[in-house]
Amino acid sequence: MRYMSNKELKTEAIRLIDEIDADRMEDLLFSIRAFREQQNADSDIDSSSPQLLEKLNQSLRQAETGQSISNEDVVKEVKRVLRDKMESSRKG
Repeated sequence: MRYMSNKELKTEAIRLIDEIDADRMEDLLFSIRAFREQQNADSDIDSSSPQLLEKLNQSLRQAETGQSISNEDVVKEVKRVLRDKMESSRKG
């Protein structure tokens, strides 16, 4: 894939948005908002912080001992959280 300028990327994004069914536009808007929130949150993470490194090591130890959550359960929880956020954003 060739490099696209920001203008080309935005033009392509708008073209794709125009192809989305009207009944799915609210889902798309929510996804874009969630993406933007995640982008903002990512910039606040200090990847060298001792607290983060300890949490990551703790997670690895839990995974090694079988204390993990299935992908299916994670997907269900993410959908639930996103649905709750969408409902609260409609109210607020």
